[in-house]
Amino acid sequence: MNNQTIWQIIFDAIAAFALLVQALVVLVAYFTIRKAMSKVQDDVHELRATAMPLLAKSKDIVEKISPRVETITADIASIAQTVKEQTARISVTTDDILGRVHRQSTRVDNMVTSVVDGVEHASNVVTDSVARPARQIGAVLASVKAFLSVLATGRRHERAVEVVSDQDMFV
Repeated sequence: MNNQTIWQIIFDAIAAFALLVQALVVLVAYFTIRKAMSKVQDDVHELRATAMPLLAKSKDIVEKISPRVETITADIASIAQTVKEQTARISVTTDDILGRVHRQSTRVDNMVTSVVDGVEHASNVVTDSVARPARQIGAVLASVKAFLSVLATGRRHERAVEVVSDQDMFV
Protein backbone atom coordinates (compact mmCIF):
# COMPACT_ATOMS: atom_id res chain seq x y z
CA MET A 1 0.00 0.00 0.00
CA ASN A 2 1.15 3.26 -0.70
CA ASN A 3 1.54 6.19 1.63
CA GLN A 4 -1.31 8.15 0.23
CA THR A 5 -3.78 5.33 0.74
CA ILE A 6 -2.72 4.91 4.37
CA TRP A 7 -3.20 8.58 4.99
CA GLN A 8 -6.56 8.46 3.30
CA ILE A 9 -7.67 5.52 5.46
CA ILE A 10 -6.52 7.37 8.61
CA PHE A 11 -8.43 10.49 7.61
CA ASP A 12 -11.48 8.46 6.68
CA ALA A 13 -11.33 6.69 10.05
CA ILE A 14 -10.99 10.05 11.86
CA ALA A 15 -13.91 11.45 9.83
CA ALA A 16 -16.02 8.35 10.58
CA PHE A 17 -15.18 8.65 14.28
CA ALA A 18 -16.09 12.38 14.22
CA LEU A 19 -19.39 11.59 12.52
CA LEU A 20 -20.10 8.91 15.11
CA VAL A 21 -19.33 11.33 17.98
CA GLN A 22 -21.49 13.98 16.31
CA ALA A 23 -24.35 11.51 15.93
CA LEU A 24 -24.06 10.60 19.64
CA VAL A 25 -24.09 14.30 20.64
CA VAL A 26 -27.16 14.92 18.49
CA LEU A 27 -28.84 11.84 19.99
CA VAL A 28 -28.08 13.01 23.56
CA ALA A 29 -29.36 16.51 22.69
CA TYR A 30 -32.54 14.99 21.27
CA PHE A 31 -33.25 12.99 24.45
CA THR A 32 -32.43 16.00 26.65
CA ILE A 33 -34.72 18.29 24.67
CA ARG A 34 -37.46 15.66 24.66
CA LYS A 35 -37.22 15.31 28.43
CA ALA A 36 -37.28 19.12 28.88
CA MET A 37 -40.28 19.40 26.56
CA SER A 38 -42.24 16.81 28.51
CA LYS A 39 -41.40 18.65 31.74
CA VAL A 40 -42.51 21.97 30.20
CA GLN A 41 -45.72 20.36 28.96
CA ASP A 42 -46.45 19.04 32.47
CA ASP A 43 -45.84 22.53 33.90
CA VAL A 44 -48.12 24.10 31.26
CA HIS A 45 -50.88 21.57 32.01
CA GLU A 46 -50.52 22.29 35.74
CA LEU A 47 -50.58 26.04 35.10
CA ARG A 48 -53.68 25.72 32.95
CA ALA A 49 -55.36 23.65 35.62
CA THR A 50 -54.81 26.33 38.28
CA ALA A 51 -55.05 29.46 36.11
CA MET A 52 -58.20 28.70 34.18
CA PRO A 53 -60.54 28.66 37.22
CA LEU A 54 -58.85 31.83 38.44
CA LEU A 55 -59.38 33.53 35.09
CA ALA A 56 -63.00 32.37 35.01
CA LYS A 57 -63.61 33.82 38.50
CA SER A 58 -61.90 37.05 37.50
CA LYS A 59 -64.09 37.27 34.44
CA ASP A 60 -67.22 36.74 36.55
CA ILE A 61 -66.11 39.40 39.03
CA VAL A 62 -65.39 41.90 36.26
CA GLU A 63 -68.79 41.20 34.68
CA LYS A 64 -70.53 41.72 38.04
CA ILE A 65 -68.59 44.85 38.96
CA SER A 66 -68.58 46.67 35.62
CA PRO A 67 -72.19 48.01 35.87
CA ARG A 68 -71.48 49.26 39.40
CA VAL A 69 -68.27 50.92 38.27
CA GLU A 70 -70.13 52.63 35.43
CA THR A 71 -72.80 53.84 37.88
CA ILE A 72 -70.17 55.12 40.32
CA THR A 73 -68.34 56.88 37.50
CA ALA A 74 -71.56 58.56 36.36
CA ASP A 75 -72.34 59.59 39.96
CA ILE A 76 -68.86 61.05 40.42
CA ALA A 77 -69.22 63.01 37.18
CA SER A 78 -72.61 64.30 38.34
CA ILE A 79 -71.18 65.29 41.74
CA ALA A 80 -68.27 67.06 40.08
CA GLN A 81 -70.68 69.00 37.84
CA THR A 82 -72.84 69.95 40.84
CA VAL A 83 -69.79 71.09 42.80
CA LYS A 84 -68.68 73.18 39.84
CA GLU A 85 -72.12 74.84 39.56
CA GLN A 86 -72.33 75.47 43.33
CA THR A 87 -68.83 76.95 43.32
CA ALA A 88 -69.85 79.33 40.56
CA ARG A 89 -72.97 80.34 42.51
CA ILE A 90 -70.98 80.85 45.70
CA SER A 91 -68.48 82.96 43.80
CA VAL A 92 -71.23 85.17 42.37
CA THR A 93 -72.89 85.49 45.79
CA THR A 94 -69.59 86.27 47.49
CA ASP A 95 -68.79 88.94 44.92
CA ASP A 96 -72.25 90.47 45.44
CA ILE A 97 -71.86 90.44 49.23
CA LEU A 98 -68.39 91.98 49.01
CA GLY A 99 -69.75 94.73 46.75
CA ARG A 100 -72.54 95.48 49.21
CA VAL A 101 -70.13 95.46 52.16
CA HIS A 102 -67.84 97.84 50.29
CA ARG A 103 -70.72 100.21 49.50
CA GLN A 104 -72.00 100.10 53.08
CA SER A 105 -68.54 100.61 54.56
CA THR A 106 -68.01 103.61 52.26
CA ARG A 107 -71.38 104.96 53.36
CA VAL A 108 -70.60 104.43 57.06
CA ASP A 109 -67.18 106.03 56.55
CA ASN A 110 -68.79 109.08 54.97
CA MET A 111 -71.31 109.29 57.83
CA VAL A 112 -68.63 108.99 60.51
CA THR A 113 -66.44 111.54 58.71
CA SER A 114 -69.32 114.04 58.54
CA VAL A 115 -70.16 113.49 62.24
CA VAL A 116 -66.50 113.95 63.23
CA ASP A 117 -66.26 117.08 61.08
CA GLY A 118 -69.45 118.43 62.71
CA VAL A 119 -68.16 117.68 66.21
CA GLU A 120 -64.87 119.37 65.38
CA HIS A 121 -66.66 122.43 64.03
CA ALA A 122 -68.93 122.54 67.10
CA SER A 123 -65.96 122.26 69.45
CA ASN A 124 -64.21 125.07 67.57
CA VAL A 125 -67.33 127.24 67.85
CA VAL A 126 -67.74 126.43 71.57
CA THR A 127 -64.05 127.05 72.23
CA ASP A 128 -64.15 130.33 70.34
CA SER A 129 -67.38 131.46 72.03
CA VAL A 130 -65.98 130.65 75.51
CA ALA A 131 -62.40 131.82 74.91
CA ARG A 132 -63.27 135.19 73.31
CA PRO A 133 -65.35 136.46 76.28
CA ALA A 134 -62.72 135.10 78.68
CA ARG A 135 -60.01 137.02 76.84
CA GLN A 136 -62.18 140.11 76.79
CA ILE A 137 -62.89 139.82 80.52
CA GLY A 138 -59.16 139.31 81.14
CA ALA A 139 -58.36 142.41 79.10
CA VAL A 140 -60.99 144.46 80.91
CA LEU A 141 -59.65 143.29 84.29
CA ALA A 142 -56.09 144.11 83.23
CA SER A 143 -57.14 147.61 82.17
CA VAL A 144 -59.06 148.13 85.40
CA LYS A 145 -56.00 147.00 87.36
CA ALA A 146 -53.77 149.33 85.40
CA PHE A 147 -56.21 152.20 85.87
CA LEU A 148 -56.48 151.57 89.60
CA SER A 149 -52.74 151.31 89.86
CA VAL A 150 -52.28 154.65 88.13
CA LEU A 151 -54.88 156.23 90.38
CA ALA A 152 -53.36 154.82 93.49
CA THR A 153 -49.74 155.69 92.84
CA GLY A 154 -49.98 158.35 90.31
CA ARG A 155 -47.81 156.60 87.84
CA ARG A 156 -47.84 153.49 85.80
CA HIS A 157 -45.92 150.36 86.85
CA GLU A 158 -43.47 149.01 84.34
CA ARG A 159 -44.28 145.55 83.31
CA ALA A 160 -41.52 142.98 83.40
CA VAL A 161 -40.89 141.66 79.96
CA GLU A 162 -41.10 137.90 79.84
CA VAL A 163 -38.46 136.16 77.75
CA VAL A 164 -39.62 132.92 76.23
CA SER A 165 -36.96 130.37 75.42
CA ASP A 166 -36.93 129.13 71.83
CA GLN A 167 -35.82 125.67 72.71
CA ASP A 168 -39.25 124.68 74.00
CA MET A 169 -40.96 125.74 70.81
CA PHE A 170 -41.71 123.16 68.20
CA VAL A 171 -41.87 124.10 64.56
